[in-house]
Amino acid sequence: MKVYSLGGYEEVGKNMTAIEVDGSVLILDMGIRLDRIMIGEDTNLQNITTKELSRIGAIPDITPLRRKKVVGIVVSHGHLDHIGAIPRLAKRFKCPIIGRPYPLKLLASMLKEEPTAVPNPLFELFETSITIGPFEISMVPVTHSIPQSSFVIVQTKEGDVVFTGDYKLDEHQELQKPLSFSKLKRLDVKLLITDTTNVAIEGMTPSERVAKTMVGDYLRMIEDSPHAIVSTTFSSQIERIHTIIEEAERINRKPVLIGKSMCKYYGLAVDMGIVDKPVQMIRKRDAMSGALKDIHQHKKDFLVITTGSQGERDAVLSRLTDGKFPFSFERGDNVLFSSSIIPNPMNRAARYRLDTKLKMQQVNVAKDLHVSGHASREEHRKVIRTLSPAYVLPCHGCPDMLISMAELCSEEGYEIGRQVIINRNGQSATI
Repeated sequence: MKVYSLGGYEEVGKNMTAIEVDGSVLILDMGIRLDRIMIGEDTNLQNITTKELSRIGAIPDITPLRRKKVVGIVVSHGHLDHIGAIPRLAKRFKCPIIGRPYPLKLLASMLKEEPTAVPNPLFELFETSITIGPFEISMVPVTHSIPQSSFVIVQTKEGDVVFTGDYKLDEHQELQKPLSFSKLKRLDVKLLITDTTNVAIEGMTPSERVAKTMVGDYLRMIEDSPHAIVSTTFSSQIERIHTIIEEAERINRKPVLIGKSMCKYYGLAVDMGIVDKPVQMIRKRDAMSGALKDIHQHKKDFLVITTGSQGERDAVLSRLTDGKFPFSFERGDNVLFSSSIIPNPMNRAARYRLDTKLKMQQVNVAKDLHVSGHASREEHRKVIRTLSPAYVLPCHGCPDMLISMAELCSEEGYEIGRQVIINRNGQSATI
């Protein structure tokens, strides 16, 4: 078995790994590095050429696979840092794209926006498995911050591979089932390819129930305010958006979703029956002005849920703050950030700019009503002990994150450099 580390081994983003058995290659995720293009959730990626994306290091370098027989592309979940490069790179390979229904429907909507057709067929995989070449592929649902995330299980004659994608071990989410350890215990795992984003954080990541409590408590604290309430979170955090909608209704405010990406992610979840709370959604810029004019005149009747949690200049929240709509913030208005700042310098700078402008307008700002979607150290330890893999390949992280995972594996008796493989982008390893 040969493993190719193509993206996500020197950064948080552009995740892409491939495994080769008997001359056939299976790709696991194909993502984009968002901070290289400072993409807002409402930005049109289609306006940037593939050549430019490659030049700035925003998409993986697929050169090591160009003469290989690629038989399939599997997606673990629907975040752009895991599927965002598929519209540009997948057409280089004549193979199907495999995943659970929600991420594949998100991907299908992205492919429709591409200027040239992407011919790869999409194959939805849920409770069953599929065999392509020497690979038998199945998916085990796991909790994360977007619906239908999965551990990808790849069974081969050389042993089983478990690719975690992004995950946390949360027993209390409403829209996603917790990870089934009974299924994992039946595997004979040769290689674990694992997310490392929060592995340096001790303990375990708080449940989504904690975020729900924080959001609910804060909104009830300001429920008698006659001023505006605007909330922002990640567009793909469907469970959080669902929570904010429920709490808005509880304090007798009408929830309104504003922003292209937020309406796309939540609207798809409604259409698929993942959530059962359809609400007013405004995704087109020409419709936003009229709606926001009405909201400005009746601030105490609405709760706006919108894009812009990272301070992106083109997102709705930044445009509201900059006075680009017939809505203006006034003293006493409230803005809730049910999100964290994705840790890179550009995001920190953008949020500093946004936060400063809100303070200058005397807006009450509540930050960090949020919990992470990534596993912390003890959750990773639990997975390693359950699977007992022969080898571990840390991925989805900067070098310090990969090293933290190696240290955890060392604590569990693994030998770094032999059983724990630390790769950089473009490197491969033969097991």
